[in-house]
Amino acid sequence: MSRSLLILGATGSIGTTALNAVREGKLNVSLTGLVGGHDASSLSRLGQEFGCPCTLNSSSEVLKAFLEANRADIALNAIAGAAGLEASLLCLQAGMDLALANKESIVMGGDFLFSEAERLGRRIIPVDSEHSAIYHLIQGHSEVDSLVITASGGPFLHREDLASVTADEAAAHPTWKMGRKISIDSSTLANKGLEVIEAGFLFNMPAERIEVTIHRQSVVHSMIRMRDGSVYAQLSPPDMTLPIVAAVADGRQALVDVVRPLSFKGLTLTFEDWDRERFPLLQLAYEVLGKKAGYPIAYNAADEVAVQAFVDGQIGYLDIARVVGSTLDADWSAVADSYEAIMEVDGAARRLASSLL
Repeated sequence: MSRSLLILGATGSIGTTALNAVREGKLNVSLTGLVGGHDASSLSRLGQEFGCPCTLNSSSEVLKAFLEANRADIALNAIAGAAGLEASLLCLQAGMDLALANKESIVMGGDFLFSEAERLGRRIIPVDSEHSAIYHLIQGHSEVDSLVITASGGPFLHREDLASVTADEAAAHPTWKMGRKISIDSSTLANKGLEVIEAGFLFNMPAERIEVTIHRQSVVHSMIRMRDGSVYAQLSPPDMTLPIVAAVADGRQALVDVVRPLSFKGLTLTFEDWDRERFPLLQLAYEVLGKKAGYPIAYNAADEVAVQAFVDGQIGYLDIARVVGSTLDADWSAVADSYEAIMEVDGAARRLASSLL
């Protein structure tokens, strides 16, 4: 049965991939609305092509009214950064299930976001390739011992001189085509840190039962370790079409020929541990997940401030981790159990991080 879909972040990488899947018939949905960020002309063209209303995400009031007027069965939230949390809440409150590509919603919202979804009778399905893999691997298994999240390692896995890294170099991801901020986060493994935190909340796993392994080929998207010692893995080409289609379909349509079949001819798969000293932002994420409370919010906020300062030439590449680490030295132990409380912590962390630049 065809589902109705509303896309937030329609002109970004995830939104573009989702719309291509609709064009190609891989995703059997009817579009009720498209939300964009800044590219009004591209958004207008998409609205005309797909015959659905569209709007720029210019304010909370505009977005709330648009979501309520164009409600779908499920919303794909592909908004980048902390702004995605409010959008996630508004989608749930408008009566839509949530295919969530905005990891910051879970990192910041944590248990509050899932309690709201439960209160409203809505589902949250992860879109990140790693969490999508775990989400589907874990179905029907009650004896899962731990999670293994793979990381490409970014462009600087073995580079000696990191102090001289430029923003353009950091944004040049070797495997995935993504936005500038997430690509830079991938180079520092901060993105993997956000995914570790996200996995902790999504699958109710403590930090010590979540592993990260460097897997350069990006073919194994994640694994689960079973209590009997066995390991189950999900393999597919590095293409976001499959996790997007799987999340939006949510078991309501057969998934056929979504991505090209994986060929094992000449395929080599490698795995290696990550360097704690070279990638302090991932190590910090483990500590943050262990503490929870306001620490994940502060981690994300400080990273967003520091990455933007690096892009703007205010600080060097290695200073990103220093700013985040120093921000986390403050006390963030108060539990933020409402949207307003979450945003108060977010604002305080941003002010502190900005003062450290």
